[in-house]
Amino acid sequence: MRQEGNNLYRDRIKPAADRVFSLLLIVLLSPFLLLICAAIVLDDPGPVLFTQKRVGKDKSFFRLHKFRSMKRKTPHDIPTHQLKNPEQYITRVGKFLRKYSLDELPQLFDIFAGKMSFVGPRPALWNQDDLVAERDRYGANAALPGLTGWAQINGRDELEIPVKAKLDGEYTAVLAQGGFPAFRMDVKCFFRTFRSVADAEGVVEGGTGSLHRKEEARKASPEKADGAEARGATRMQQAIASQKKRVLVTGADSYIGESFRRYAEREYADRFEIDTIDMRDARWEESSFAGYDAVFHVAGIAHADSGRISEEKKKLYYDVNTTLAVKTAAKARQEGVKQFLLMSSAIIYGDAPAYGKIKVITGETPPAPANHYGNSKWQADKRVRALQTEAFRVAVIRAPMIYGPGCKGNYPLLAKLAGKLPFFPAVENRRSMLYIENLCAFVCLLIAQGEGGIFFPQNAEYTKTAQMVRLIGDARGRRVRCTKLLNPAVRLVSFLPGTPGRLVKKAFGSIVYDRELSEYAGGAYRVAGLRESIFETERARDE
Repeated sequence: MRQEGNNLYRDRIKPAADRVFSLLLIVLLSPFLLLICAAIVLDDPGPVLFTQKRVGKDKSFFRLHKFRSMKRKTPHDIPTHQLKNPEQYITRVGKFLRKYSLDELPQLFDIFAGKMSFVGPRPALWNQDDLVAERDRYGANAALPGLTGWAQINGRDELEIPVKAKLDGEYTAVLAQGGFPAFRMDVKCFFRTFRSVADAEGVVEGGTGSLHRKEEARKASPEKADGAEARGATRMQQAIASQKKRVLVTGADSYIGESFRRYAEREYADRFEIDTIDMRDARWEESSFAGYDAVFHVAGIAHADSGRISEEKKKLYYDVNTTLAVKTAAKARQEGVKQFLLMSSAIIYGDAPAYGKIKVITGETPPAPANHYGNSKWQADKRVRALQTEAFRVAVIRAPMIYGPGCKGNYPLLAKLAGKLPFFPAVENRRSMLYIENLCAFVCLLIAQGEGGIFFPQNAEYTKTAQMVRLIGDARGRRVRCTKLLNPAVRLVSFLPGTPGRLVKKAFGSIVYDRELSEYAGGAYRVAGLRESIFETERARDE
C-alpha cells in the first residue's frame, strides 16, 4: 500500500526536519563519535564501521551503517568453552554500544542522505522475507525506515514479527493522516526512545520474539527457565527452549539429515520430535506430511560434474535435485506444513575464480551455475521459493562447503594429504566453510523461529587450505610444514588445461560469502570455531 495524495507533513516538513536535525547532531556529537571510533580500534583493530543491505521505503534496498561491535576475526586457538559462548564474538566496546544502541549512531548520516528518518519502521534485513511480508499486510513498507519507531518503544527485539509489523502499520497509518496527529506520534516515539535506550529495554541479541517465548518457557518449566537465565543462557538456548516442533527430514541416511537429527536429539531432546523418510522411490508420496511443523529437505545428488556428462546423468540431476525438491515442497504446503527448509548450495554461484583471484558473494551477486549440478540446485532454489505463502514459509539454506565427522567430499582428501605430506603450499586463499554442528545449530534456530527467506550460514572465520591441512596434522599429532616455496609450482599447474588446472582451482581458489550475509537475526548459531571443529572431526575419526 503506497501512500498517495498531498501530505505536507510527511512529504515536506518531516524530511526537512530530518536533514536539519541529523546535521546538527552530527556536528554536536562529532567528538563523541570520534571517541567511539578510537575505542573500537583500540579494543579490536580494524574497520570502525560496517554496512548491511536493508529494506527501505517501498521495499527498495539501501546500505545501512553501524559502528562495528563484533570481533573482526575469532582467534584460531580460542578455548572451547569460549567458542561455545556466542557472546565471545562481541567486543567489549561492542557490548556497551549494543546495550545502549550507540552502534546505531552512524545512521545519522543515512538520515541526512535521505535514506532513513528519525522515526519509522526499523529497516528489515534484505532477506527477512517474513517481516517484509507481514509489513505488506499493514502498508508499513510504504514508510521511510527509521532510527526508532512505534514498535521500538513498545517492545523492540522482544516482539514477535506479526506484532512488530502491526505496530509499524499503526505508525504508518497515523503518518498517512499527516498534520498534528503525525507530528505528535513522531514526538512521542522520539522522546520515549531516550527512556528505552537508557534502560536498555527490549534489547535481545540476535532476534525477535523473546518476550512471548520466555513467558511460555516460564509457564512450561519455571525452575528450568529461571535457572537458565541465572546462568546467563545464550539467545539460542532461550529461543529453542521455548519451542516444541515436529520435524520431518526428507532424505533417509543423508549426512546432513542424520547429523541434524543426532544434534537436535542430543542438545534439545525434549524440544524436537524428528522423523525421517526415504525418498529413493515413489512410496514417499503415499506418506502423510500432516501434523509436521517443518519439513527439512536434504535429499539430492551431491556430486558436481565438470560439464561433460551423459544425458542420462544430466536428467538424474534435474529429476532428483530439482523436481523431487519441488514436489516435496508442494506436498508439504498442500498438507498444512508451516515451514519448508531446502538445502541449497553456494555452487549456484559458479566455480571459484582463477588462482590468485577472489570471488566475494554479496547480496547483489546473481547466481551463475557453471554446470548442470549447480543449475539443478538453482532451479530448485527458485521454484521452491515461489511456493511461499503467509501460511507456508520457505527457507533456502545456501551453504558453503560442509565438513565434520563422517563427511564426504573435499575434506577427506585434505585429511589424507595432511596424513602423508611433510610439506604443503602456503597459498593465501580464502574459503567460506561450515562445520556440520554450526549448520545443525543454525537449522535448529531456523525451525524454532519458523522463518522463511534465503540464508547463508558460514563459520565465523574464512579458511585457508594450508591452514586446514596444518590443523588436521596437529590433530593427528604430526607436523605439516606450510611453505611458500611450493607456491610457484601451484601457480604453474593452475595454467594447465583439464584436470590439473581444475584441481588447483578447487583446492586453492578463493570464494567467500560476505560476512554480512551470514548475520542471523534469530540468534548466534556458531557453536565451534575452526580449530575446535577440526579437532572434533579428527577425534571422531579415531573413535
